[in-house]
Amino acid sequence: MTILLLILIQFSYGQNQDLEKSHLTEIEGWKSYFDGNRTEAKSKFTKAIELDSTNYLAKIGLFNTKNESELNEADFGLIQRLPKKGNYNDIMLKLMMANQVDKELPDSIKVMRNKYDESHIKFKASLTDSEFKVYDDNGNVRQTGAFKNRKPIGTWKKYGYQNKLHHSFTFSEETDTIVIKYYKPNGIVARKELTTGMPFTNESKKFKEIVYWQETPGKNIEYLFVSENGFTVFDGENPVIFDESTPDNIIQMKFNPETYSQEAVIWKDGKTIPFEFCPYDGTTMTYLENGMKKSYRWEDCKKIPIDK
Repeated sequence: MTILLLILIQFSYGQNQDLEKSHLTEIEGWKSYFDGNRTEAKSKFTKAIELDSTNYLAKIGLFNTKNESELNEADFGLIQRLPKKGNYNDIMLKLMMANQVDKELPDSIKVMRNKYDESHIKFKASLTDSEFKVYDDNGNVRQTGAFKNRKPIGTWKKYGYQNKLHHSFTFSEETDTIVIKYYKPNGIVARKELTTGMPFTNESKKFKEIVYWQETPGKNIEYLFVSENGFTVFDGENPVIFDESTPDNIIQMKFNPETYSQEAVIWKDGKTIPFEFCPYDGTTMTYLENGMKKSYRWEDCKKIPIDK
């Protein structure tokens, strides 16, 4: 019995080693593939399949390294045999379309794509388990990140105006929680969101938001606190958490995907209530109207003429 158990353990260990070798060999195949060395890539994909016959990414890679004259009925049957779970079909479709486009693209355009095309750069990084950088036309880094085992890992960063860090995504290795942070120009965190699913996609779902700071109250509304003296902006020492613990009289602006518009709610007893928010109330404006200077004051969401 002991001998049989040892044999089973050794067999299982050997299988795991082959799976790991297959994965690493397949990664090498993708690196050769994106470097334009299809012959080397084909050899790596073939070896990966020999080590693990269930390595479908290696099979997809092998399919896309073959010339049209090499493809047979069994090769095209792979499309029907791809597992439903995972994004194998999407990967196959992207590669097949890219192969057709590449036939028409000059090398100079391919070089630009490898540096500026965000979708292509991320796709390449996901298949090669590597870091990525996306640049703008001036050579500035616009976005950074990394993949491991086809999944995003670590902290992804995206830069905005004047090359300042605008927001970041931090992916957890233990849970499916993703932390999104938005930054002030000086690098201080302005807002933090806890979500599941890839940020800014239909899969993303926010379950907690913490606001530390607001840059332009009255114009770029995110939230305000209604105090006795009017609207007060919370600062970094008094962050607001949008959940059952949210203080009363916090006004929060929410995007309604059905009407494609911003709507205001006010927090009471840990719940939100629809609220008609007039962000410009109390402000005045002066401009030319029919060649004459007119002044108005905003009150109750309406412009009231100011007589002078």
